[in-house]
Amino acid sequence: MKNEKPSVHCVKVSKLYDWVNKSTVIKLKEIIQLDQKKFDDVICCNFSVPSGELERTILWTTYGINQIGGSICINFKSGHGNILSVFVNGEKQAEINEGSSFSATFTHLESIEVQCNGENTPSCHGEFKIMFHYHPSDDYKINSTRDIKKTICYVCDCHGNPISCDSSCLITCKELTCSENREYVQVKDERGETILLHTVDFLVEGFICVQFINNKGEICSKYIFPFSEVETVLLCAPPDTEINSRIIDVNCRTHIIPSSSFYNNTNCIELVIMLSICQSIYSYNKVIIELMATLCQPRKITDLHSEVQENVPLQSLISPPII
Repeated sequence: MKNEKPSVHCVKVSKLYDWVNKSTVIKLKEIIQLDQKKFDDVICCNFSVPSGELERTILWTTYGINQIGGSICINFKSGHGNILSVFVNGEKQAEINEGSSFSATFTHLESIEVQCNGENTPSCHGEFKIMFHYHPSDDYKINSTRDIKKTICYVCDCHGNPISCDSSCLITCKELTCSENREYVQVKDERGETILLHTVDFLVEGFICVQFINNKGEICSKYIFPFSEVETVLLCAPPDTEINSRIIDVNCRTHIIPSSSFYNNTNCIELVIMLSICQSIYSYNKVIIELMATLCQPRKITDLHSEVQENVPLQSLISPPII
């Protein structure tokens, strides 16, 4: 290739005006309505219990149902002088004489038993009634804060799918101010000199997914919350410059606060979310510069290998970086 004299060439490049790293903390408070599916039922029946038996007679017992409670009423109609003992959850609650009744309310019920005590051979006869309420057995639902062992939160899309920090759709940052209408602000630098910067307002928005983990380590519930925040940064950003923001790191934390003391509603919990975002923000513009240069073609690989074989140091074949 013939040696040519350097000539003027125009190149379009990006000119960097200013560059800052900014940390933003966004706090959210969300109220979550707990699942309160409750079933009510009433059981009423007559019973006849033989006297003198050492074992108790079961009137009712729970099977496969958790968190059940209610009110019971046992009316001892006849027993020929015998005494009727009432047991709830295996513990004796009362001894009833003939013609009397026993009524009580329990928050937790497992079994109800009776025993006819006396020397008379006839049986004890009476009426048993229970009005109870219970929650269906569902380990994937939340009925109280005790069902939540821990929480996991992360930045996601609108469907709850997690997104990595290098994803372009992680968090959107949109400038709200026009480049021509940015306000000037006078600030002093480290040397005490006054410089002019510009106020740039931009909108930060995205989605956060919070997962609730139960005592078995399973995901029992998942919620998606949108967030948005207006941030202000001071940059050297004269008219016609553009603002670019890149997410460097994201950290999400959550805390559960029972909201009964705030809203007088035990069926709700308050979820506090703290989202920390580290951003790299810079202002730039496209400019055209002139360079004195000579056009050339890349060196062939075969030529490069031949020079290396001739004990030419490899470092001498690599151009130093341009700073």
